[in-house]
Amino acid sequence: MKFLKQLIIMIVASCVLAVGAMAVEPQKNDQKPPPPKEKQDVPKPDKTPPPPPRNDNGNRGGSEGKKGKP
Repeated sequence: MKFLKQLIIMIVASCVLAVGAMAVEPQKNDQKPPPPKEKQDVPKPDKTPPPPPRNDNGNRGGSEGKKGKP
């Protein structure tokens, strides 16, 4: 019983100390958020047009030495 009584007293004392420590901390909600920034227009550079598509289906070189199509 003596051990149980000391255990309960230690638990209550630690809870009291924890609550006291939380009460001493400064409040973090006192700070105001920064004011909103004005929206700025950023000029976008003109895009260069893509190169024209190749009509050779990506093949390079001649048709020498290839089997199949003449």
